[in-house]
Amino acid sequence: MHARFACLTIAMAIALAPTASAQTPERPAMLAGCPTENLAWHTCALAKAKMFTPPRTPTGKPDLQGYWRSRLTQSFSVEGVPANHRFATEPVQPWEVAPPEIIEPADRKIPYQPWAARIGREGVNFNEYVDPRTTCSTGGVPRLALQDPSQILQPPTDDHVLWLHEDHHQFRVIAMDERPPVGRDVTTWNGLSRGRWDGNTLIIETANFNGYVWIDDSGNFYTNTARVTERLTMVDRDTLHYQATIEDPTVYTRPWTVVWALIRDTTSGGYEFIEEPCLEGDRNLPRIREQGYKFYFGAPWRSR
Repeated sequence: MHARFACLTIAMAIALAPTASAQTPERPAMLAGCPTENLAWHTCALAKAKMFTPPRTPTGKPDLQGYWRSRLTQSFSVEGVPANHRFATEPVQPWEVAPPEIIEPADRKIPYQPWAARIGREGVNFNEYVDPRTTCSTGGVPRLALQDPSQILQPPTDDHVLWLHEDHHQFRVIAMDERPPVGRDVTTWNGLSRGRWDGNTLIIETANFNGYVWIDDSGNFYTNTARVTERLTMVDRDTLHYQATIEDPTVYTRPWTVVWALIRDTTSGGYEFIEEPCLEGDRNLPRIREQGYKFYFGAPWRSR
């Protein structure tokens, strides 16, 4: 067994806070009236969205507010996990067999430049570095959108949209007031976001990343020159179509796109975030570090 994976599986089995994939129920046959293979769901859900009139805020904007949970996702690899994957049959924490979350390009693979492919895809990152999320850092964009649960708030001033995440207490403040972008030298883990409405779709454009996050558990990555464009569209009152296009000329040959669903949490009496004690309760990191794994600060691509 892969040495780090053996450590991770044992640690994950006893961790206080399970991952999003561990919380996700078995994939249903249909979701919002559409088949649940990601590409098929994408096509069907957008067609349904055109026929749906979303609820509105007092200022007339589509009302996306509420608590949301991801579906049609797994955290292991955006390129999907085939049944014959080496970790799909592990006895302690098997990777969930699932289709790609990527819908474009046609081969549904990350279009890495050749030098970058050996760093992602269970390459250098996976074998030499600690997943930044394991250190209780942010999952980043778009990975935060598949960590359960999250909350969207739309203040009545319409100058911001707030996206709050239970995962590691992360939050995003999305400016909606057409303010000019800041300089490229200002970078953050989650980037800086600007939002706008295109009909019933909320479009969020994010740049100014520091490149210190991974896209998934496999070590797939982007750098500080990345730009992510997210699109959130209501399919019905309790379902959002989530789409993110990632472009980064430093590591990819072209932009690529992932899609999944966000469904409304309708817990009786209302849902409330819990206080996730990641730093206080963590027992994984010391075990991983003892095996020689390094902290990740974009080191593999920065050293080129």
